[in-house]
Amino acid sequence: MSELRKEPIAQRWVVITQPEETSAQNGCPFCPGNEGETPPELYAVRGHGTEPNTPGWQLRIVPNKHPFLHPGGELNKRGFGISDVMNGIGAHEIVIETPEHAQHWATMPSAQLANVFSAYRERMLALREDARLKYIVVVKNHGTLAGRLSHPHSHVVAFPVVPKRIEEELSGTFEYYQFHERCIYCDMMREETGWHERLILETSGFLALAPFASRYPFEVWVIPKDHVPDFAQVEELALSDLARLMRQLFHALKKALDDPFYSVALHSTPLQERFQRQYHWHVEIRPRVAQATGFEWATGVFINPIPPEEAAVRLREALDS
Repeated sequence: MSELRKEPIAQRWVVITQPEETSAQNGCPFCPGNEGETPPELYAVRGHGTEPNTPGWQLRIVPNKHPFLHPGGELNKRGFGISDVMNGIGAHEIVIETPEHAQHWATMPSAQLANVFSAYRERMLALREDARLKYIVVVKNHGTLAGRLSHPHSHVVAFPVVPKRIEEELSGTFEYYQFHERCIYCDMMREETGWHERLILETSGFLALAPFASRYPFEVWVIPKDHVPDFAQVEELALSDLARLMRQLFHALKKALDDPFYSVALHSTPLQERFQRQYHWHVEIRPRVAQATGFEWATGVFINPIPPEEAAVRLREALDS
């Protein structure tokens, strides 16, 4: 069982766990025909007449075989000296995004990407029924960052606490709203649409932009134009629009940066009593084209050698070519 420990100075929760070896008996455990190598599916998009945990699926969600947070047991919050500790209760699920082993978001059909985003929404709706859970994040890695399992997949992780990074976003969003009585993300989109320097791609419902103070080279944020705090509230038509934008955007990233490794995070409002209507769900994308330096690790101040204005130009050119 893993454990959550709270670092008492920065007030940051850390998961302490011992990873287990992952091995596949018959090649990739996520490919069709190997359904028996994963735990039973929690959710699937399947062809008519196919049985659960058999081939014939377009998408599957299964519990992580070696999760760092576990659904069973009690939180058992307690003190340990000057620190706080609780059991590693939560959920850690794997979204197997397609039966095709070599696909990824730059090449996947938009309809399949829409299935992926719809699956995220469905699991968020299901997991919030557990009152112990306070925050759900979706994370995707592509390339060697995905580990030994290169089959397209992503992670849905539910925490019994709100992570430090999200607390900082909530605090900034709430403070801005208190002073301006407006959403900071909505104002950011109005500015960027007017200036256009960092705007990469726009659809009827979404903007993709390089944030003004980008932490990483070619960092991109995708933000819905409608003010919606909770990704689970997004309607099906909007998910299709989001999928089309993502397909174009990741194709541009692939072309401009020669198919980079990347990480994706979907941020939504916390759950239960921490739900914040002033928040604005969004997706953050980090191509891994530069390593973080020791200075960034030591201070939290990021060094970005590619101005976001230049990154936006290069990605717009990749879209147009």
